[in-house]
Order: sequence, then structure tokens, then C-alpha cells
Amino acid sequence: MPLFPASPAPRQVPLLNSACPWASSEEDLRRLWDSPYTSAVTTRTATLEGFPDDPRLHQVTFFGAGAHSTANSFGFSPHPLSSYLSWLRPLIRQSAKRKLVIVSIGGNEKEIETMLRMLQDFANEVGERIAAEYNASCPNIPGHPPPAYIESQLSTFLALLARYASPTLKVGIKLPPYTFQEQFDALLRCLVEVAGSRGGPEHPISFLTSTNTLGQGLVLADQMTNVPSDPVAQRRKPAEEVFALPSATGGLAGAAVHQLSLGNVYRLASLLRSPSSPYAKRAPSLKQITIIGVGGAHDAASVERFRQAGADAVACATALGREGVSVFEQMAGGAVQAKL
Repeated sequence: MPLFPASPAPRQVPLLNSACPWASSEEDLRRLWDSPYTSAVTTRTATLEGFPDDPRLHQVTFFGAGAHSTANSFGFSPHPLSSYLSWLRPLIRQSAKRKLVIVSIGGNEKEIETMLRMLQDFANEVGERIAAEYNASCPNIPGHPPPAYIESQLSTFLALLARYASPTLKVGIKLPPYTFQEQFDALLRCLVEVAGSRGGPEHPISFLTSTNTLGQGLVLADQMTNVPSDPVAQRRKPAEEVFALPSATGGLAGAAVHQLSLGNVYRLASLLRSPSSPYAKRAPSLKQITIIGVGGAHDAASVERFRQAGADAVACATALGREGVSVFEQMAGGAVQAKL
């Protein structure tokens, strides 16, 4: 079963945040939940025990015209999965709103399996459908290449996710930016491989989130743009510092990757849904997979571009950090007919 209805009409695209530093805390999640313009809420990527956080190293900086781009050197959330479940429980139970919760998770195979069990138990407890998004794409974890770039690892994790897919636990993955066709082909081969693993007409993978940040971006200190309203963002550096991030390089997001993200969404939609796609012919259930477009969305025009590229829902991170939850009203508003 797809996460969101396919092919939404203009101005009817479901909006949400992507896993990011501005979805880290209980207060962050409540603000996102309370927005009348969000159809879903995504947590920052959680691990089983929490990721060691060092503010001296793990930072984000805004840059470019209007502060529409970011570079970051973050890892995963310092809060463990158990903390996110404790924060989500009252939101789901005490609110009349019915919003989808997407819990982003990261870790090794054993840890991911444990977290999937925890999420299924949580879904049973609260009596609501929950989505688990495996982060296969974070470029900022030293010594751990994103599994989405390595076909054998991607196959292993997709098979694991497929085993735990259920009517109340929807599973998906967050993808990195792909830049050549063989990367898309590797993903589609893995998706075809798991297509019939559970039997029945539905694909066990409910959604793909595309794209995460693009690694190895370098922003100089004099390129930084202050965002005074955001407590997470770095401020301007002393004159003697050359680079905006302590690590020098980091993951690019926002406007800096917008066209690349649109291209990734377009290519995924074509491979999953086109009658001429060899993968769609081998596994017709691929067309059911929801595509969540991420990368530079900040207003109604950018949302419409993602819709035209093939996205079924659109998420943002950089714009959320820059403007707060009010950005979703901008993303939802206006009669816009954008062109790719």
C-alpha cells in the first residue's frame, strides 16, 4: 500500500518535513504536528542508542542568495529511538488530528531489525499506522559509506525492511542523490528482487524519499548567510577562519541540490511507472511505491516542480530551518503552474 495517494492534483500535494536537525526535539515534533499544513511528520534519523553528538564538529551553515542552501556536518540524532517514541505517543493519543508519523532510523542490520520490531510494537500500542524510513544515504558518517550506493548492502537492507512490512508498519528508504544510470538500475534491481517476497499484489516497500544531501560540498566562511531566527545555524566565523564548517566539507541541501533532486524524482518515477520501463514490466507493483521529493522545496512553485517531476508528496528541511513551520503555508499556497 502506498504511503500517499499517487499523482496528486496541483495544490493538493501532501507536505511534510524530511529528517533533519529541525525535527530533533520533542518541541520540534510538536510544532510540526500542530501545523495545519503538514500531512505527516518525520523525525530526525534516530539510532538505537543515540548518536554521539559533538557541537564543535556537527554543524550546519546557510549560504547563497536568501539563505536557500545549507551545508552540514551532522551525524544522526543524539536522541535514541526510545525517546522519539515517548515524544510521539502523546501527540498521537491526545490529538484529534490524524497525521502520518514517519520515524527515520539508521544503524547496522541488527540494530535496524531491533528498531523495526520496536516500531511495530509501537504501532500496535497506539493503534495507528506508522512509517519507518531507513536512512540509506547519510554522507556524513565517517567510515560508513551510504548503503544506497552499494548494491549488495542496499539489497540486504531492502530485504530486511520487506520482512517487517505490515498493514500498520509501512517501510521505505531515504535515498542519496544519484548521478548516473547504473545507480538507478542497482536500486531498481533490488526493488524487483523484493517485489514478490511477501506474496500478493502489493510491493512491501511503500515509499522512497529522494533526495538526501550531496556530500563533499565546500562552503567558505565568507559565503555564510546569517539566519538569526534559527538557533541551530552557525553564525559568521572570525576573519581568520577559512571554512564555514569545522570539517570543511559537508552535505549540501536546499537550493544547491534542487535541480538534481528534481532529476532524481523524475528518473525514479519513470523507472517505477512507465509502461516502457523494463523494471515495471517485471514487477508491476513498483508503480504503487510513493515518491517523496526533497531538495530545495520552499514555496508553491517548487512543490509544483516536484509534482510535475513525479513526486506524490514533498518534504523540506533547509526551508524549515530558515523560516520555521510557517514555510508549509507558503508551500501550500497560491495557484501555480510551474514548468520543469
